[in-house]
Amino acid sequence: MCQYATGISRATYFRYKRALGRLTKGILPPTKRPKTFRKPLWGESEKQLVLRLRRENPTYGKAKIAVILKRDHGLTLSESTVGRILKSLKERGLILISPSASRPKRKRRFTKGHAQPWVYGMKADKLGELIQIDHMSVSKNQLAVKHFQAWSPIGKFIYANVYANAKSKTAKRFLEELIKEAPFKIVSIQVDGGSEFMKDFEEACKDLSIQLYVLPPKRPQWNGGVERGNRIFREEFYARRDILADSIGALRIDLKNALQKYNAYRPHNSLKGLTPLEYINSVLKVAA
Repeated sequence: MCQYATGISRATYFRYKRALGRLTKGILPPTKRPKTFRKPLWGESEKQLVLRLRRENPTYGKAKIAVILKRDHGLTLSESTVGRILKSLKERGLILISPSASRPKRKRRFTKGHAQPWVYGMKADKLGELIQIDHMSVSKNQLAVKHFQAWSPIGKFIYANVYANAKSKTAKRFLEELIKEAPFKIVSIQVDGGSEFMKDFEEACKDLSIQLYVLPPKRPQWNGGVERGNRIFREEFYARRDILADSIGALRIDLKNALQKYNAYRPHNSLKGLTPLEYINSVLKVAA
């Protein structure tokens, strides 16, 4: 058949075929596919046990299941092995992905076109730049409030106030108060991706010509100054037993006194022992 189809003998055909095969091997890189594959380190009993534990606890991952296997069943399997068992069970459709793992990622909702992404390495060079703003939920004397706080990376100045909620309208109101209370002009602000800093807050920044920068998700360390300020007020204000305020109005009065103490009385190490207001006044005096 080869002779009639190609015009050469059968032996010549296969000799050419072998030569072409050797030539192809010299041109193409050798395959990286392993010759042997890892054999499962578990049997049917281990697989069924993992399957039962996962069905009883749909949110448990490989780490928790590995601990339960060793603690309650005397079976020692590494987290990686349990993970491979879970993967094979998922591929066969015997278990579903954990609800927390299948939850869609939160999408950014900054839609006003004014907010810009914060870029790693950004630093303030003068007063009023990259003011860090954040909010935290606190409870004092059975009164639950939202504590909004702004921190200046240059002067270490802090302004804060408490509100009943953490909506974007509330954040806008806080911004307007900050502009009035700060002893310097607000040039730019950085915030996390919280919904309270969207919509009305972003629109207010645009109307006031204040540049707004938004941190990447899960990066609170880049808002470290205001986070540290939150801790200071938790420890030095909200933890005080002599604060007896039982309404937002009364708490605001006490908070105002605490802010005055922080900005005008409390020495700051990074300012060489000066208070924030002393340092800011010295900077403004030199600039004038």
